[in-house]
Amino acid sequence: MTDSCPRCCRRGIAPATTRTRGNRIVHGYRCPGCGHQWATARDLTAYSDLHARRAQRQTGAAA
Repeated sequence: MTDSCPRCCRRGIAPATTRTRGNRIVHGYRCPGCGHQWATARDLTAYSDLHARRAQRQTGAAA
């Protein structure tokens, strides 16, 4: 999963570090352009539901 730098708005930055904490995944980022560092935390249960619904739609479209 990529993110955009909140300081200089550079897009498509890959995480430098990734950690899982319970039902959350934490990505640490460092912008190669301006050097700004930040972290995001995402709830894995929300994303697993989203991916399951997307897979169901793709399977239905292929049938």
